[in-house]
Amino acid sequence: MNARHAALLLALLAAGCASHTPAPVARPAPARSSPIPPSDDTRNLPPAKPEQIPKQIGGYYQDDGPVLDVPYDLDALPEPVPRLEPLNKYANRPYSVLGKTYTPRKELGGFVQEGMASWYGKKFHGKRTSSGENYDLFKLTAAHPILPIPSYARVTSLASGKSVVVRINDRGPFHKDRVIDLSYTAAYRLGFQNGGSGQVRVEALLPGEEAKASAPETNLLKSVEAAPGRPVSNGLGADPLLALAEQGGREPPAKPVVEAGEQRWVQLGAFGTQTGAEAFRAKAAEQLAWLGTEPVVEASGQVWRVRLGPYSGKAEAQQVADRITARADLRPVVVH
Repeated sequence: MNARHAALLLALLAAGCASHTPAPVARPAPARSSPIPPSDDTRNLPPAKPEQIPKQIGGYYQDDGPVLDVPYDLDALPEPVPRLEPLNKYANRPYSVLGKTYTPRKELGGFVQEGMASWYGKKFHGKRTSSGENYDLFKLTAAHPILPIPSYARVTSLASGKSVVVRINDRGPFHKDRVIDLSYTAAYRLGFQNGGSGQVRVEALLPGEEAKASAPETNLLKSVEAAPGRPVSNGLGADPLLALAEQGGREPPAKPVVEAGEQRWVQLGAFGTQTGAEAFRAKAAEQLAWLGTEPVVEASGQVWRVRLGPYSGKAEAQQVADRITARADLRPVVVH
């Protein structure tokens, strides 16, 4: 057997052994060039700006960080629009990491959380996420330990007040002091791409919500104090409202007719329990008596939404939402 044949035989044996070797826990570093081709929503975007390339301040964990060749203007990338997608069959099962068990949520919306956000970059670019999709650090995505995959969330920086909508398509982070792992582009939009982390507020969005940024502490009632990383119950102070419900509130109104065509609703809140929604509706009705229209409660799966409407179109609904924002301590959004 000559040297060439011996080398070939050794290569074949190595390949056969590799096929039976368990995959390592750590993901290998990707190639220098991006393995992700441009998509339809990025192919025609203008070129990147100099400020979108991060400053090299200090080192990155395990040589992570952004590639320096930003392919397009990150400010021009449109935010994902919350829509109803089938839940991933595998990514929403209970799982354990580092001795801790996580049970992913199956309900959309009704979740607000404050804590530290981090972001992950070139080390994982092009690698498979928990959803089976490839991670693209130049898209607006995020990893969360328990939010449904896929789903959508608005992330607001508590330092800068900037906010961005991201699509949840991965699991993590599993550091005890962090609540969400953002893509590089999402971190850039929030203003902390040159650092490793920042304090944020995470708000799960419902399909069809044309959500806009809101001040972290603007609610009908004062927000419940929450420890870092602890969910705030619906972000609307549900516990005080439950006490209100026990005192006896108004009879719940009839459910609204099913919206059709161009009709829109003004949504005031979403809850994981009917009791919380009814109590909030009664309190909101008192604050909005000047509007001449009482809010109603609509059930959808395990989410109860408090709404006004329907209105004939987006423009009319937005006018009502703007009036409420100006005169009441509420955070309305226009939805289908």
